[in-house]
Amino acid sequence: MNLSLLAGFLLRAIFWLLLCLSLWYALAGFLAMPVGWLTGALAHLIFPSWAEGAELSGTHIDLITSLQMPAQPGALPGQVALLTPEADYLTYGYGLPLLLALFLASMPHGLVTKMLLAALALLPFQVLSVLFAWLKEVAIVVGPAVVAQTGFGEQSREVVALGYQFGTLVLPTLAPVVLWLVLDRKLISTLLIEAYLEQAKPDDKD
Repeated sequence: MNLSLLAGFLLRAIFWLLLCLSLWYALAGFLAMPVGWLTGALAHLIFPSWAEGAELSGTHIDLITSLQMPAQPGALPGQVALLTPEADYLTYGYGLPLLLALFLASMPHGLVTKMLLAALALLPFQVLSVLFAWLKEVAIVVGPAVVAQTGFGEQSREVVALGYQFGTLVLPTLAPVVLWLVLDRKLISTLLIEAYLEQAKPDDKD
């Protein structure tokens, strides 16, 4: 296998990743908007009885709910606190600069179109990650008084826990790599072909 080709790609990917990360961080508040809107709409669609939508503050995406929290010490009589789970886009959105860096490093035909398509295809994965971050707060962290208002059972809470782990540890890095491989197979094909030709070479004889 042509190691120089692979090494060159990795060096270009690291270079572009550093640039894309800087730009992504500067624009993170703007990029968080579609993720927040879509996740809020999805939460309301799935849980219309208590999920009311999302609010954004910078890169922080808050779920607005009608779930009542237990009274806090010092609260006034009749005062009610509503649960507003929070997720930070920076925790779940870094797959976008990784995705763009991979495309810029491999420079496939139709680069701009493929980057735009991949960025759009990445949105559902980011939405799922934010949704499960919210659900983790609702179903697991805040306690039984809130869980009783949602109707989550033990199995549902286990699904939420698994979804949160997958959305936090796997999706942000796996999804962009898979999307890049699907839309740009040129580099992988070249490496596989060179590896095959290398193995097919007859052994040198003295």
